[in-house]
This record gives sequence, structure tokens and C-alpha cells, in this order.
Amino acid sequence: MSDSQQQLSTETALRLLVKQQRRRILRRVAETADGTTVDQLEAHLADADSRSANGRGATDRRFVELHHIQLPMLQDSDVIVYDVPERCVRRGTNFQAAHSLLETVDKHREDPSVNLV
Repeated sequence: MSDSQQQLSTETALRLLVKQQRRRILRRVAETADGTTVDQLEAHLADADSRSANGRGATDRRFVELHHIQLPMLQDSDVIVYDVPERCVRRGTNFQAAHSLLETVDKHREDPSVNLV
């Protein structure tokens, strides 16, 4: 199997889901079956930032992290395809595995009967 055909390990998926920005990216890509532009993704993340107590400097830093850390990390694991020249992001071969884990985590967070202690 080539690197791009390898399955996403649970450890790698969990590492990817640690950062809130990567979780937001996955949720946004899940909402857009044909992919999303980087501009749309930035707007989505800025909207999420505006609802939090962060200032403009934090948003600027997040955009730098988006382009230089978060998107490349998700692409390296084949969770997304990040087309830099076209400025678009679409689902990669391992997207469903990572998104399914994210949905499971979200479900357990919302379920008050689940005791995570």
C-alpha cells in the first residue's frame, strides 16, 4: 500500500482532533460535499472566533496557523485535499474515518449520561 492508501490510525485521528481549529475545519468540510474554498473556510473560522472572547490578533494568528499548520497536517494524513493554487479544500481518502471519530466525540460530549471521569 502506498502512503496515500494507508488507513488512518486511531492515534493519528485523535492527534488531529486535539485542536479546535482542525475540528472546525472537519465540520465545515463535512457540510460541503463538493469542498469549500479557503476564503469560505476562513470566513467560517472567523465567525466562530467572533463568538469567542478573542481579539483580532488571535484571528490573524489563526489564519497563519490555518495555512501553515492545520491544513497541511490534515492533508499529510489524507483527511483533506488542500489545493493551494486553487485555494480549495475537499475531503481526502481518510476524511470519513476522522469525521466519524469527531462525531462520536461530539455525541458523547452532548450526552449527559456518559461519564468521562
